[in-house]
Amino acid sequence: MTQRDGRPPAKRSPSPAAKGLPNTEEWLRLATQGSQVGLWYWNEVTKKVFWDAPTREMFGVPLDSEVTEERFYRGLHPSDLDRVKHSWRFAVEHGLPYQIEYRTLKPDGTVRWVHARASGYYDKAAKPLYMLGVAFDITERKEGQRERLELAGRLIHAQEQERSRLARELHDDLSQRLAYVSVALTNISAMVRDTAANERVLGLLKTVNEISADVRLLCHRLHSSKLEILGLAQTVSSSCEEFSREHGIHINLDHTDTPKAIPPETALCLFRIVQEGLHNVRKHSRASRVEVRLSGSSGAICLTLRDDGVGFDPSTKNTSSGIGIQSMEERVRILDGTFQIQSALGQGTQITVRIPLKSGA
Repeated sequence: MTQRDGRPPAKRSPSPAAKGLPNTEEWLRLATQGSQVGLWYWNEVTKKVFWDAPTREMFGVPLDSEVTEERFYRGLHPSDLDRVKHSWRFAVEHGLPYQIEYRTLKPDGTVRWVHARASGYYDKAAKPLYMLGVAFDITERKEGQRERLELAGRLIHAQEQERSRLARELHDDLSQRLAYVSVALTNISAMVRDTAANERVLGLLKTVNEISADVRLLCHRLHSSKLEILGLAQTVSSSCEEFSREHGIHINLDHTDTPKAIPPETALCLFRIVQEGLHNVRKHSRASRVEVRLSGSSGAICLTLRDDGVGFDPSTKNTSSGIGIQSMEERVRILDGTFQIQSALGQGTQITVRIPLKSGA
């Protein structure tokens, strides 16, 4: 049989079923079978929930049990409940993609980490109809991150102990020796009658006193006892004044909103970041002014350090390559905080840090 133009009729591609291939649902089932990927569905109209077997396993829900919105909330880790509930509802009601990481707490006490993604579907009036999503069990990856952070924490702790030991040795040994030499040179100067020789002794005395002052400054940078005695705000203030006086860079410090009670590990972290940030300003930025702000509440403390220097283009300069930047990031990450660097050519650089005061250090 031919068409009117004499050509044979076009052949239709047989359907997947005719070929003996599985349908779309069967492919999805086979793709996720035996993996750590789960499928889920939420109907906004009927308030019905569907979880496949892998998703149920992440929450510890038997296959024959009914899944409801309340059951979903009940399976979340209490520390993540409010955050997940707000993020999910916000995505549904505003037509935004849903993507979040959270922990589940199974009935047997097991904690699993889940990365969830979903897209919503809406009617012509933009009212939400349903949401289709996937859930990935990322517990192993999170455990690896936790082990790495624990190792980084131990290394930073060892570093701080070594700093403290060096500061004590410099203060108790070298500083005392320099003090002895200073006193001896003062006595010698009083006994020397020759003017030229006396000037030479006084010159040596000045050099020794300068070295002694540098050693005291180095001790302070290695381990600041002020942090334990005066607290974070006053120690940062003293450090900024010292830096401004030494390098001629004006620093505007604001710490009026600093919380009174700050955990020692958080205070040390922020103090080290201020030290490293000011060191980078002196070394790289060619800035004339720096703004340092400490603020916070009962829930978190924030640090902002901004300079008016030359800045850089983040797209062309790898800021993560510096040991100082990596150290700051690791310190903040260990305390469950966030670390961000913003910069542009000719517009200076800003470091922003936020650390929860109830973090699991």
